[in-house]
Amino acid sequence: MTRRANPRRRNQGRAMLRVGLLLGASVICLTGTALLVSGCAASKPVAAVEGPDGVQTVKVLVKHGYHPGTIEAQANKPLKIEFYRDEEAGVESCDKDLVIPSENVNIPLPVHEAQIVEIKPHAPGEMVFQCGMNMMKGTIRFK
Repeated sequence: MTRRANPRRRNQGRAMLRVGLLLGASVICLTGTALLVSGCAASKPVAAVEGPDGVQTVKVLVKHGYHPGTIEAQANKPLKIEFYRDEEAGVESCDKDLVIPSENVNIPLPVHEAQIVEIKPHAPGEMVFQCGMNMMKGTIRFK
């Protein structure tokens, strides 16, 4: 006598596989290991805050990607971005360097130190910042 598979159990197995794949993709997206920041919508854009001197400021945490990955700033006003790399010392990572190609910025990001990058007033549009290997990316939207 042969035993037939229960179609209900087979569908439950497929559903569990789908859930597992979705959860796995979410973990990858949140940790930034495979898709990194460019493919993940894990963080919402953060607006730079204008100080009394007219300079906009924003802080970016660098830890397996850029958090936030998208910065919104006012066009035609100066912008200061504080990048803080929060990773273990001695661990090789491509986010040890910060590159902003359009601004000719290429600076090291030492572990547990803040680095401030000043961006001159910029016309409306987008500017990309990235790691030294062009794997992790973030965007500044000037509106």
